[in-house]
Amino acid sequence: MHRVAGRLRNRIVTALGAEKKLDKGVSGGYFRQSIGRRIYTYEEGGRLKRKAKSLIFSSLTLICGPLFASQPFSQTVEDCLICHGHESLTKEDSTGKEISLFVDESLFAHSVHQMLTCVGCHVGVEADIHETTPGPVECGVCHADAAELYQGGYHWQKRQEGVADAPACADCHTYHSIRSSDDPEADTYPGNQPKMCGRCHGLEKNVCRKSYPARPSPVELYMESVHGRGLAEGNLGMPVCSDCHRSHDLKPSIDPTSLSHRSNVASLCAQCHPEVQEEWSRDVHGSAIKKGNPDAPVCINCHTAHAIKPSSDETSSTFIANLSKYTCTYCHSWERLYQKYGYVSRRVTPYTDMYHGVGARSGDTSTAGCVSCHTSHNVRPQDDPLSSVNEANLPQTCGKCHQGAGPNYVKGSIHIDYTDKKDIGVWWTRRIYLLLIIMVVGGMLAHNGVIMIRFARERYREAKSGRVIRWTGTEVMWHFLLILSFTTLIITGFAFRFPDAWWSSWMTDSPAAFAARGVAHRVAALLFIGLFVYGLLGSGFTRRGWQQIKAKFPVLSDSTNVVENVLYSVGLSSKRPQFDRYDYTEKAEYWALMWGGFVMIITGFPLWFETFFLGFIPKWLLDVAKAIHYYEAWLATLAILVWHFFFMFIHPESYPINFTVVTGTMTEEAYLERHPLDYEKMIARGELAGQEGEGFPVETQESD
Repeated sequence: MHRVAGRLRNRIVTALGAEKKLDKGVSGGYFRQSIGRRIYTYEEGGRLKRKAKSLIFSSLTLICGPLFASQPFSQTVEDCLICHGHESLTKEDSTGKEISLFVDESLFAHSVHQMLTCVGCHVGVEADIHETTPGPVECGVCHADAAELYQGGYHWQKRQEGVADAPACADCHTYHSIRSSDDPEADTYPGNQPKMCGRCHGLEKNVCRKSYPARPSPVELYMESVHGRGLAEGNLGMPVCSDCHRSHDLKPSIDPTSLSHRSNVASLCAQCHPEVQEEWSRDVHGSAIKKGNPDAPVCINCHTAHAIKPSSDETSSTFIANLSKYTCTYCHSWERLYQKYGYVSRRVTPYTDMYHGVGARSGDTSTAGCVSCHTSHNVRPQDDPLSSVNEANLPQTCGKCHQGAGPNYVKGSIHIDYTDKKDIGVWWTRRIYLLLIIMVVGGMLAHNGVIMIRFARERYREAKSGRVIRWTGTEVMWHFLLILSFTTLIITGFAFRFPDAWWSSWMTDSPAAFAARGVAHRVAALLFIGLFVYGLLGSGFTRRGWQQIKAKFPVLSDSTNVVENVLYSVGLSSKRPQFDRYDYTEKAEYWALMWGGFVMIITGFPLWFETFFLGFIPKWLLDVAKAIHYYEAWLATLAILVWHFFFMFIHPESYPINFTVVTGTMTEEAYLERHPLDYEKMIARGELAGQEGEGFPVETQESD
C-alpha cells in the first residue's frame, strides 16, 4: 500500500512539472526547472516550489488519504532533526563499528528530496522517539524504473552474491544530499563521475586489483586518456563512465547485452565517432565482426578500453612504434589465427626486419608504419580495388612518402619473405648464399682446425713428457667429473628459465622432455654435491690435501703480484712477477668455486624439497633462495667463460689448450717460467722425479 502511495505521489509531482532543484552552482543564483529548461529567479522559484508543495500534498491527501490511514505521517523533518541533527548521535552495527546517525540539514535542504519528510523513505517509524530501527529504504518505491534496471545489472548481482563492497543507490547518489545528475555539485554529474566511480575503481579501493593485482585501475587509465584529460580541462562533451557502461544496469563486458561487449563496442563508439564507424564497418575488420568472427578486432583492441590516447603520444597503443611492436603484431603474428583463417600471414616479421619496420620500432614518426599504407579504419584485402595496397593504388600510396613513385614500385612483394617461393628472386639468392657460406666458411674452419690440431698434439706431447706432477690421477678424474656436472647443471638449469630459446626448446617441448631435463639436473646436482664434499674431506684429512689448501690460502704477496703483473703486462715494468705454487688467479678461482658451490647447494635444497622447507620457513625466504640460486648461476657461468676459459684456452702460454687437465704434469721449463718460487722449493726437496703423493681432489685451474 505504501508503495502505491509513493508511486502516485511521484506521478503527481511529475505531472505538475514541479520537480525542481536549486542550482547554486549557476552564477547569479537561478532556480532551474527540469522540464522545459526555463530559467527562473530565486523569488519566482520560491513561489513555484510553495505552489508545487501545496498542490502535491493536497492531492495526496485527497487521493491517497485512505492509503496512509494505517500509518499516520505525524513526524516532520524538524521532529526527526531534534535527535538526528546532532553530530554526536551514533550507534554500533553488528560488527561493533560505530556509525553516525547525523543528518546535515543544510545538505538535505538542497536535495531533490527536500519536499519529502523523513518517514517518506524511512518506513516503520510510528513515534517521535523510536527504539526500533526503521526498515531499509526502498528507493524503488518511487524510482521503480531505475530499480528494475539496477536489479538487472552487475552491481546488484554482486550484492546478491554477498559482496559487501558492491554499490547500492546511496553509494552513488549519497543518502540525504541527493542532487540531479545535471547539478555540478552532484556526484553523478558528468564532470564528477570519474571521482565517484573511482571510489571503487580507483586508487584508494580498486576492486579490479583483487583479481589482477598488477593492473592499473580503470579510473587511473581513463584520467590519463584523451577523454579523461579533456574532461579535466572542463570539456563536458567527453564521454564519462555512464556513457559507455550505463548508469544503473551496468554489466560486464562479457555479457552480450552490455554496451562494452565486443559486439556492441563499434556502435557505442559511433555515438561520438560516426564517420570512423561508418568507414570501419566496410573494412576487413568491420566486415568480419558483422559475420560474427570472434577474433576480429574492434575499437578497444587497437585503442584499448580506458587508456585511449592520441597516436602522437609515445605511450599510445596507436603510436607508430607501438603499432608494429604490439598492436598490429598481436593478431598478425599469432600462429593460431594463421592456422585458423589462413589470410592472417606472418608478414609482420619481414616488415619489422626491413627499413620501414626498423625505423618504426625506433619511434621515427616519419617512417611508414602499418597504418601509413593500410590506413587506420579502412583496411581492405590487397585484391580489393578500393584497398590502399591494391596493385593499382600502390604507386599513389607509396607516393605519399616517395615522390614520383611509379609502376616499378608494384613489381615485387612489399613484405618480402626470404623463405617463400613467391619471392623467387630472393628465395634463390638465399639458397645460393647459404650454400656458399657453408662451403667457404666450412672450408676455412676445416683448414684452421687442421692447424690447431697439430699445435694441440704438440702441446699434449709436451705436457705428457713433463716431470713436474701438477695433478694426481685422482685429481684429473675429479676435475673431469666437475666439468661434466657443472656443464649439465648450467644447461638444464637455464633451460628451465629460458624454455623457448633455440638451444633449450628441445628440453621443454614435451612433458617427457621436460621431466627428463629435471632428472638430469638433479642427478648432476647430486654428483656436484658429492665432488664438493669429497674435495672438502680431501683438503682436511690427507697430508697432500692439507699442503694444497695451505698453498691456496691468500697471502699478502698476492696483492703485490696483482700490481706487478698489470705493470709488466702494460709495459711499465720489466720485472715479471714471481709466483709460488698457485698464483693469485688460481687462488681466486678456487675460493670462488668453494663459495659458489656452497651457495648453490644451500639454496638448491629448498628448491628441490619445496614443500618440506615451507613447513618451517616463510615463502618470501624461499623466493630469496630462488633469486640467489638464479643469479649465482649467472655469476658462476660468466666467471668460467671470462676468467677460467681465458687461462685455459686463450692465454698465449696455454693456447690452444692447457693439457695439464688431462696429463696432470708440466715440463720443468714451463713450471720454472710460471711458478719459479715453488720450482726452487721442489728442487730443494727433490720432487722432480715423478713422485706422486696422496690423492688430492681439488684443483680448479689448469694453466699453471
